[in-house]
Amino acid sequence: MKKHKLLSFILIVILIIYISSYYVSNSGYYEYHMQERTILTNEMIKEFEDDVKNNRSIDVKDYLSYEDETYNNVLTDIVYNLSMKGVNLSRKCIKAIFKKLNRLIQD
Repeated sequence: MKKHKLLSFILIVILIIYISSYYVSNSGYYEYHMQERTILTNEMIKEFEDDVKNNRSIDVKDYLSYEDETYNNVLTDIVYNLSMKGVNLSRKCIKAIFKKLNRLIQD
């Protein structure tokens, strides 16, 4: 019975992790971030138009902002490694199942 409880616990933890990651992905963080970037872009367009109206010197670098953000942290690295291990494990399982099916069909 201990193996059954351990397996149930692991499956429940995996389910909770899946549901929470699904919720976070659908919570709108990305859309909010894109909206903020759009607002900044609109402000820069207005500033550019004002500079053109006032005959000021115009340099593209003043109006463009390049943000090279990395979102790597320990948690994302762990989740990525776990997902890659899961992919490899499922691939091995599927190959083993098809090998056994192949042997059954050939016999």
